[in-house]
Amino acid sequence: MIQNDIIRLIVIEESANEAEVIFRNLRKARYPIRPRHVEDDEDLQEALSNKQEWDLIISVPQVGDLTVAQVCEMVSKSKRDIPVIVLADNNKKLFELLNAGATQVLPSDNEACLALVVGRELKNLAERRQYQQLEQVYQSTQKQNKMLLDSSRDAIAYVHEGVLIYANASYLKMFAYTSMEELDALPIMDLVTPNNQEKFKDFLREYMTTEMSEERQIELYGVKSNEQRFKLKMAVSQAIYDSKPRIQLIIHDQSWKNRDPSTGLFNGQHFLELLEEALVNARETQTRSVLFYIALDNFNRIKEQLGVGGTEPVIKNLAKVIKHISEEGGLARFSESVFTLLMTDEDGQKYARAGDIADKICNAVEESVTELENQSVVSTCSIGITRVLAAADSPQDMLNEGRAACQNAQEKGGNSFKVYEVVIQKDKQYSIQLAKLIETAIEENRLSLLYQPIVGLHGETQEFFEVLLRMVDSEGQTVPNPDLFQAAEKANLSISLDKWIIQEAINISAEHEKNGRQTYFFIKLSAQSIRDEKMIEYIGKQLNSTQLAGGNLIFEIRESIAQEQIKLTNTFINQLNKLKCKSALEHFGSALNFDTILKHLPVDYVKIDASYSKGGLLGQPENQQALEDIVKKAREFGKQLIAVSVEDADSLAVLWSSEVNLVQGNYIQEPLLMPEFDFEAD
Repeated sequence: MIQNDIIRLIVIEESANEAEVIFRNLRKARYPIRPRHVEDDEDLQEALSNKQEWDLIISVPQVGDLTVAQVCEMVSKSKRDIPVIVLADNNKKLFELLNAGATQVLPSDNEACLALVVGRELKNLAERRQYQQLEQVYQSTQKQNKMLLDSSRDAIAYVHEGVLIYANASYLKMFAYTSMEELDALPIMDLVTPNNQEKFKDFLREYMTTEMSEERQIELYGVKSNEQRFKLKMAVSQAIYDSKPRIQLIIHDQSWKNRDPSTGLFNGQHFLELLEEALVNARETQTRSVLFYIALDNFNRIKEQLGVGGTEPVIKNLAKVIKHISEEGGLARFSESVFTLLMTDEDGQKYARAGDIADKICNAVEESVTELENQSVVSTCSIGITRVLAAADSPQDMLNEGRAACQNAQEKGGNSFKVYEVVIQKDKQYSIQLAKLIETAIEENRLSLLYQPIVGLHGETQEFFEVLLRMVDSEGQTVPNPDLFQAAEKANLSISLDKWIIQEAINISAEHEKNGRQTYFFIKLSAQSIRDEKMIEYIGKQLNSTQLAGGNLIFEIRESIAQEQIKLTNTFINQLNKLKCKSALEHFGSALNFDTILKHLPVDYVKIDASYSKGGLLGQPENQQALEDIVKKAREFGKQLIAVSVEDADSLAVLWSSEVNLVQGNYIQEPLLMPEFDFEAD
């Protein structure tokens, strides 16, 4: 946290005047604060309960019944990292206050000391937050690395003090083991033929005593669990596994091929490569694919009946049956009793027919009979269907979806198929699952618009509405807008959402105009849309196709986005002006030196940041003064002013006297399903 960042501050003080003294002292020390005065435990609980992120608490030892110990306990229960600085008249209770959980205890009359300690605590807080972010990135990387190891075609293992501590699936398969439990704590020498063990010991000893130990290779004969010997080339290097130094072994099996030797289909490792290529295509060219996860329902019973070796003729026969139906796709024997099928879906028709394809496979498998020497074997299968979307996290992510849908079909009796449905849960996968919903929202008709009126304070009667996006999940529950747009930003889907909103708004406004009604829509734009060179062209085409005047649209740009890329934003606004469209700067006043941005951007409207009016203006003289400054600056540049998040009549009166032009908020009218509002009502 640097000193130019907005500091969100809670001050616990009995007197509002005393709290104001602290505010002035910190501003005097050039700290850009966004303060809140708290007088009791209910105020503090309310502040900690909302979604606002707080950076610092400054408190006196006790306000009424509220003590520092209670403050620290409430902060702890909120699960937030908020330093608590206590201002005390003397140091007699220093130990007691620190023991209660206070971060620092300072003399209440020392301004310089307070400014210094605030700076240090904010710096420490910033370092802790950065550490938490890095820890999250590290854990995510560890997870991804583990997934890559598990799905790697190369046989990879890690050794500590001569003992195997991890081996991936390829390594297990190469040495004919079925699980890591069989290899756990097994000396690495046991996987090398006896006559090669001394050679391997000398190699490792020399490698470990070399100061600059780069990757080295050795050729050996390995031994499988069934005593079968085979030649291998092993690459040895130093690596980190589970956050500790280990020896990494990578074995390149010269006999490795892309095909399953029994069925001639692709093997599982190659299918993962195909799946990864499909994911790249979805991200780069928006070409989706359909994944079918096909599992035999009664394979365990067949294996008990025929033995492990006896199942291969059944698998071979069913592989031919499935391949006959799915010749246009990439079919693989993914594991012992699981087939996977990948079909490119350029026009969406494969997904539309996926149920029919799965049904044919189920029927063909059920009707097929494998004739063995002494008996006939029949089976059924269950199929999970999912799409390869650009928002997917990894190939394993898509396989997990297909497997989950397949298991759902089996739980319902088997011999059927199930299409995977995205389930939104507040966990580590929340953003990814939400992005998948966004990617398919338009075709599944889960998007709609809401309309919030923007009303004139001084006789203006134009029908202004802000259009707000609404999306529901597969169960019809509304997705919170902040989560929606954050997920879209991460998955590079913001432009698609913006285009849908623009098209809908233009169509509705054009329809109104045909019926003799003039409506004006404020439309928010993402940073991705402003950077997109084709966005202006898209807006122009939509206007031309409906013959709508550009002046009916006002495009909103966040102040933070504009400040970061003033030149780009200026060019974008000038291009909008050529289409006769108007522009607005939203969240105005949230950044430092906010007035300077008006010198560079020819916007028509300024939407004042919600923090100035939210919660009421009447009892907040500081916000009123800030509001006057904003109005004055905007007036100097000839801008129309809009106050948002207006929640009470008193704030409305303050805004009217401040000469704000337009107001918006739930007090005026909550968002509507249709753009219908009486703008001429008193």
